Amino acid sequence: MRDALVELIEEGKLAEGSRLPTEQELAAALPVSLGTVQKALRDLVESGELYRRRRLGTFVAGGEQRRRITTPAFTFLRPEGAPVRMVLIRLLRREVLQRHGAWVEVLGDCAGGYLHLVRQDRIDGAFDCYTEIYLRGDVAGELATLPTEALEHESVLPLLMAQGHSPSTAENRISHIRLPKSVARAIAPELAEAPPPGLRLETRYQDETGRVLAWQVMYIPPSDYRLTLTTQLKPLDT
Repeated sequence: MRDALVELIEEGKLAEGSRLPTEQELAAALPVSLGTVQKALRDLVESGELYRRRRLGTFVAGGEQRRRITTPAFTFLRPEGAPVRMVLIRLLRREVLQRHGAWVEVLGDCAGGYLHLVRQDRIDGAFDCYTEIYLRGDVAGELATLPTEALEHESVLPLLMAQGHSPSTAENRISHIRLPKSVARAIAPELAEAPPPGLRLETRYQDETGRVLAWQVMYIPPSDYRLTLTTQLKPLDT
C-alpha cells in the first residue's frame, strides 16, 4: 500500500495538497487491515510524502515539505526493481575529531581535524540505515556550523559541491557483516541484543587526482530491497 501511494504521488495522480480519505475509509475500501493502513500512512509521513494537520486529516506533501534526496554513488531498488526516490535523513550527531582513527588512514593527515557526521537514513519509508560520514577539516568548510536542517536535506555529493569540491569518482566497497550492536540499537532497538546480518557499504568520494574528499560508511539491515552502484559521477545540474 505504501509503494502504491508513492507511485500515485510521483505520477501526479494524487495532487500536492490533496486530502486523503480517513484511515477507516481506506481500510473499508481496500483489502487490508486498519493496522496496515495506519502503518503505511505513518511511514509516508516520516519519509516526507505526506503530512498531517490536527483534526483536518492527512495530506499529500508538496514543495518545501517534500524531501527528495539523491544518492548519486548508489541507488536503492524496490523489490519490483523501481528506484527509490525518497530518503529521509535525520542527523544524530556532529562532531570535530582531533584524535587518530581509521578516518586518518583514508583521508590523510589534517591539522584542522576531521568532521564526523552520524545519520539515520530512512529508505522509502521501509527501513532505516545507519550512516557515518568523515571529511577533512579543510574540505568540510562551513558544514561544521551549518544548521542541522541543511545537513538533513542533501546527500554527500551536493554538500561537497557547495563547499567548492567536485568529486569525479565514487569507489564503493560492500561487505556482508553482522550489524554492530551500537548500530542495531540506533536503527532497530528490538534487534540490539541479537543483531542480524547486514551490509556495510563504504563509499570513498574522490577528486580527479584520486584524493579522497569524503568517506561514508553505511550499515544496511536485511530487507528485500537491492542496491545498484555507480563509479563515475556526473556533474549535478545547477
